[in-house]
Amino acid sequence: MSSPVAFDEDEAPPRKARRTRRLERHLKRGGNEELNIVSMIDVFAVLVFFLLVSSSIAAARLNVLSLNLPSNDTVSVPEKPPLQLTVSLIPGALVVSDRNGAIRKLDNTPAGYNIQALSEVLVETKKAAPSENSITLLVAPDVPYDDVVKVMDAARLTPAEARSLGLPRELYPLISLGDAKPEAAP
Repeated sequence: MSSPVAFDEDEAPPRKARRTRRLERHLKRGGNEELNIVSMIDVFAVLVFFLLVSSSIAAARLNVLSLNLPSNDTVSVPEKPPLQLTVSLIPGALVVSDRNGAIRKLDNTPAGYNIQALSEVLVETKKAAPSENSITLLVAPDVPYDDVVKVMDAARLTPAEARSLGLPRELYPLISLGDAKPEAAP
């Protein structure tokens, strides 16, 4: 430790001298060296704020598809009733139906769900009702997420051969999700 700093009694001691004397008194009393964690808490507060902001920006980037989930709002009844096209993903099959009932049941292939046949059925229904833009996917609890994404892509995007016939790029851009019961097959 350095020797105490000398100063005139008429003048107030400089800050450094006061700090040095206080430290010497503290060490003579056997004071423990403690960490000052106030600055570390400040750093953590800034870090938490940064992580919250960056995660909300990253979550916004992940929102690629705009899905329409059911709401409690009342909607006015249109003149022509909608098609209410529904694709149910149940273990073992895909069931395509409208408001009148089942259109078609597509059994699984050895590779999994028959996405090609689903795409063909959806193109046929789009030709029959070209103004329809919405579809509902009812997913059973046992269906893998990867299969749900494949069915959503088949429902949303028009195959190239159908686009050459004049269909729009997107078959059913408004996709709603719901829960299907495993015994929903007709």
